[in-house]
Amino acid sequence: MQTDIFRSFHFSFEEVQPANDEILSFLKSESAEDDYPVNAAIREIMPALSDNNDIRGGYIIKNADKVSLNFGVQVGKYMKKAGYFALFVCTAGPRFTGLVNRYNASGSYLEAYVADAIGSLTVEKAMDKIQAQLELELQAEELKISNRYSPGYCNWSVSGQRELFDQMGELPVAVSLTESCLMLPMKSVSGIIGIGAHIHQYSYACRTCKDKDCIYRKIIQ
Repeated sequence: MQTDIFRSFHFSFEEVQPANDEILSFLKSESAEDDYPVNAAIREIMPALSDNNDIRGGYIIKNADKVSLNFGVQVGKYMKKAGYFALFVCTAGPRFTGLVNRYNASGSYLEAYVADAIGSLTVEKAMDKIQAQLELELQAEELKISNRYSPGYCNWSVSGQRELFDQMGELPVAVSLTESCLMLPMKSVSGIIGIGAHIHQYSYACRTCKDKDCIYRKIIQ
């Protein structure tokens, strides 16, 4: 296991694009009728994303003793047995930001909403692939990984982004923070994954969480 070196990944949109049924489920819209407005929006948006080659991400593994993050009690409970942390960042690229902004500017609010949802799913699917690769590589060393956790979720303050980005150092992935700790491009994710011989992947506590806008709640449920 290599530590303190950022492992980079690059995906085409085709490799990580969400399926139509995933988009409809995410939007709580299950109509299969071709002329249904959401389906029409999906058909319009997907071709505009087909050549998006800016989907990038990765992680850096650090000894847990060298990482100082105030991720709170809930996430801390899941990380108790971690000997290492994989600090990660992943982005679906600026294409989604531009597309959503153009739709909103023209008053095409449904299309903007659907494009935003596709962006959320795309970056999560890209991160799923990165996490799966991390898990596969660690199996040879008989190490396990936790679920991934991000600032802004599971009672980890979104201001924790500053600490997280400071710990990762200079990134080969083009993601930056605003003054309010939001990431740019907007369809980006970051966080930590615990690593250890005795760590577990606990079920996300979505059913007891009060954050109804949480991306993970929408994907898991």
